[in-house]
Amino acid sequence: MELQSEIYHNRREMKLSQADLGERLGVSETIVNQWEQGEKYPTVENLIDLSNVFEISLDQLIRGTEQTMYKVDTTPHHLNGWDFLARYWWLIFAVGGFLFWILSRFS
Repeated sequence: MELQSEIYHNRREMKLSQADLGERLGVSETIVNQWEQGEKYPTVENLIDLSNVFEISLDQLIRGTEQTMYKVDTTPHHLNGWDFLARYWWLIFAVGGFLFWILSRFS
């Protein structure tokens, strides 16, 4: 949803008139109407105030949906042999060194 639709939808959901919303934000009814028509855009301060009045996040107000900043990839990744060696080469040296030390102590 676009910003102007979000402002309109949230204002109607809260049963506020344009004049009521403008009064809460310290702007005129005409400015609220221009935001809803897409003729003008709210300042950053007005966007913050709008999100506080509507009790939604700025992300939801601007984008129209609640979205997370980062998506977490939950699919399992299987390493082939070369990828494993490239990622865990240090472990091979540590285990090899430990085995060498154990074998040299008991021979």
